Amino acid sequence: MMHLYRLVVAIILCVLTSQPAFAKWDEERDATTNGKDELVYYYKTNDQAQKLVLDKYVKRLIFIQSDRLYKRTIRLIKVDGQAIEVMSDPFSRYPEQTAIIFENKDEVLKKLFLAKKIEVFVRFNRDETVSVFQIQ
Repeated sequence: MMHLYRLVVAIILCVLTSQPAFAKWDEERDATTNGKDELVYYYKTNDQAQKLVLDKYVKRLIFIQSDRLYKRTIRLIKVDGQAIEVMSDPFSRYPEQTAIIFENKDEVLKKLFLAKKIEVFVRFNRDETVSVFQIQ
C-alpha cells in the first residue's frame, strides 16, 4: 500500500513540474457587463508592441497594433510553421484591432493554445509584414 502511495505522489509531482514546459500565454481577467461573471483572456505581446489576444469565448484571435491610420488585412497565420488560412474583420469602434477568424475553430484554438511560435501575415494596402509572437 505504501508503494502505491509513493507512486501516486511521484506521478503528481512529475505532472506539476512539467506544466511550465507547455506554451504559456499571459492572462487578463475582465468582468462581464452585469458584473456576475469573470472572463479570462489570453494574450501575448511581441517586440513591436503588437498584441495577440486569444478569445476562447468567441473562438477567434484579435490582432492589436496601435496605428489608427491603416486598415489591415490578415489572410494567413502560421502556427509552429504550419500555415492556416484565415479571414480578418476590423473592429469599427476600435480601428487598432482586427479580428482573425478561422473555419475549424476548435482545432485551430487547440493549436494556438499549445503553440510556441505564431506568425501573423499582415497586409497594409500593398505592403505586407510578418508579426512574430514567441510564446514561452
